[in-house]
Amino acid sequence: MRRWLVVGITAAAAFWLYIDRVCFSTLADPIRTDLGLSDSERNTALGMFFLTYALFQVPVGMLADRYGARRVLTLAFLAWSTVTFATGLVQGLAGLLAMRLLLGVSEAGAYPAAAGLIKAWARPHERGRFSSLVALGGRIGGAIAPWLTVATAALLAGYTWSMWDNPSGVPWRNVFFAYGLCGILVALIFWGLVRDQPPDSPTRPESSSSAHRGAYLPTLCRQFALCFRSANMVLFSLMQFGVNLGWGFLITLMPSYLNEQFDVPLQERGQMQSTALFIGCCGMFFGGWVTDGCRYAFGVRWGRRVPLIIALAGCALALGIVPLLTSPWAVVLVLGVMAFLVDLHNPVLWAFAQDVGGKNVGAALGFGNMWGNLGAALSPVLLGAIREAFDWNAAFMVGAVAFLAATASAACLDATRPVEADPPQR
Repeated sequence: MRRWLVVGITAAAAFWLYIDRVCFSTLADPIRTDLGLSDSERNTALGMFFLTYALFQVPVGMLADRYGARRVLTLAFLAWSTVTFATGLVQGLAGLLAMRLLLGVSEAGAYPAAAGLIKAWARPHERGRFSSLVALGGRIGGAIAPWLTVATAALLAGYTWSMWDNPSGVPWRNVFFAYGLCGILVALIFWGLVRDQPPDSPTRPESSSSAHRGAYLPTLCRQFALCFRSANMVLFSLMQFGVNLGWGFLITLMPSYLNEQFDVPLQERGQMQSTALFIGCCGMFFGGWVTDGCRYAFGVRWGRRVPLIIALAGCALALGIVPLLTSPWAVVLVLGVMAFLVDLHNPVLWAFAQDVGGKNVGAALGFGNMWGNLGAALSPVLLGAIREAFDWNAAFMVGAVAFLAATASAACLDATRPVEADPPQR
């Protein structure tokens, strides 16, 4: 029962992680109006988050390996909730960019730390389903964030602050204040309920080992060196880069595509995008059971490869089909299948990092996430440029090729080969 409580509260943390991350895009236009920003300045602010979020995956993930997931995840939760609250205080572009950069830093270690926590509390055959439930919390948060943000803004519309101009008429500052305070409350609950490992565990927390007590910067460099020297981790990173390069279309360019290709009204475009994302949430839920079932049926090595190969090849096929479709809702359903398959494979990523990471689980997952988020950051830039140079069909073909490259990388992963081999016994 205690193990499920740990999973549930960690999933709640992931839920708020995505609420605080996604709400900015919902409020981006009124923020631009009230702060007097240009479209390019607004877009720059949107992109700044992914830069620091990607670059700090390994450094913060290693802190979780070093000092314990409970401590680091609680501090991260408090930090990103404080940054969310402080976003409501910004006065111009410089402050807004600073908050976006800080949000990326503070959220970067959340999933790597959670992966280490799940490894400690889950039995090996449960890692997939426990990881999927935590990641599902984040996905639900991302899917519900636009609706919840609009509803919260409407609820708080009567509370205005005379010290700030509000020409947009949208109380976006109040939304950030409310989200920040709620996040701090959940962080305190997390600290009170969660421990680094079960009380009956016969081993000490891995973070207390001497391997994690050396100087931080040399150890960080060593972690990067280990990951770059590991063929497994290079393939793991290439796979995530390709996946997010193709999947990024769903959360960045999909509304523009529906508008240009099918002339879909704004409100309906939002409904269509949410529909695809909610279909994806179903994949995240079932992915854990698929992950654990494949491990049981095929063993560790092929049990990790098989679901990745099937899911990512299916994503490539889905993007390849989109140019043939003549109905916007048909496009939504096919992209929903792609989202389902991407989310279905996500628990395998966590389980793979837990399999090969050893005492470096946070760093292993963080290294792959870093390259995945760099792929997400590149996705709208590259696919948008291809669309301008050629057309949308060419952009979909590039996304499909990215998924095929990810499939090839997945086929070569070996979950039986750790990032760092155990030292020989004397």
